[in-house]
Amino acid sequence: PLLLLLLLGISEIGNAVAQYNTLNKSVREAARQVSRVALLGTTGTVSITPELITEGQNLVVYGNAAGAGQPRLPALSPSHVSVTDAGDDLVLVQVAYPYTPILGPVLETFGYGTDPSTDGITLTASVLMRAL
Repeated sequence: PLLLLLLLGISEIGNAVAQYNTLNKSVREAARQVSRVALLGTTGTVSITPELITEGQNLVVYGNAAGAGQPRLPALSPSHVSVTDAGDDLVLVQVAYPYTPILGPVLETFGYGTDPSTDGITLTASVLMRAL
């Protein structure tokens, strides 16, 4: 039983690290695309339009600007992603993803009800990039 518990713990941590890595790569890719498009010509002004925000959110969640296909991570949605102008020609892309354990919510309390201290884990990632 102890070895089984250890194995489950290692696999859970491995899954969390893999999802966090996917999240970081997605946010970096979206920030790169948004910062490339956000600068208005030679004016040097950053303009984050609603279309650009939607494009950035779709890049993080679906991996494409159109928002087609399945999300890269389970339960990840565009509402978890924010794309903002951080000032000084910088673009900020942030995501707060509610991580769901492999074993599900039943094993959080071993079937003995809900514990308010275990609301879940939120994986956060953010990238600040200069508009080009």
